[in-house]
Amino acid sequence: MFGKLMKYEMKSLTRGLLPLYGAILAVAVINRVLMGISLNSGMGIPEVIAMMVYFGLCVAVGVVTIMAVVQRFYKGLLCDEGYLMHTLPVRPVELVLSKLTGATVMTILSGVVGVVSVLILMSVGLNFVDFFAVDWLGGFRDLFRNFPSWPLAVLECLLVGLFCVTGQIAQLYAAMALGHLSNKHRVAMSFVWYLVISTALSALLGIFVTVANATGLDYWLTQLTSAMNSSLCLHLGLILTVLAYLVKTAIFCGVTNHVLTNKLNLE
Repeated sequence: MFGKLMKYEMKSLTRGLLPLYGAILAVAVINRVLMGISLNSGMGIPEVIAMMVYFGLCVAVGVVTIMAVVQRFYKGLLCDEGYLMHTLPVRPVELVLSKLTGATVMTILSGVVGVVSVLILMSVGLNFVDFFAVDWLGGFRDLFRNFPSWPLAVLECLLVGLFCVTGQIAQLYAAMALGHLSNKHRVAMSFVWYLVISTALSALLGIFVTVANATGLDYWLTQLTSAMNSSLCLHLGLILTVLAYLVKTAIFCGVTNHVLTNKLNLE
């Protein structure tokens, strides 16, 4: 059933977002061609207009992706559509995880599209012969010669990015679920809850740093990391970061699941 939920969720998300992603890549290619021409003739009005359209689409991609993530959860589980979704033979946690997975995939995809579009623009003045003539493998070999575990570090960095996005979306879902407990002004209360949660997380971090300084924990942590080699220290830091984001995601998913299971009120 979870697979069917994911299929439905991805279909709903991609229907509006994929055309926008295709548009920004197409405009990036057009800008790349126009900028290549302007290297010889100078930048004119068409190039300026195309660049303005590109930046406008970049803003639109970010805004529309966030709005789609919020709308799919709020309307799908907390509004009228929730009457249908909550009658399905699945647990609320499966509904939350399907929304979370779909939102994470589309958020990461929007970032990838943005990076690719920037790379297209940066390729102005380069040709494929020059690009492939560079000894890329040799450069990477020299860069990571003294860091043999770099593939693991790359994987850990990707996991950090993945669960960072997941944790932020889970926090957003929890804020909307808690805001839904109010009888009036639920959207405004969702925003208030998001600010409260963000402030609480910042306060907890500040308390931890203060306690660490007061008890000397920071000194022992410094001594411990100094005794490790740089590679092990890096891996340990990345793994702890992944675990922290996993705990954050689990807590906020638990809060959302609790509200949907025990406190849901669609009226």
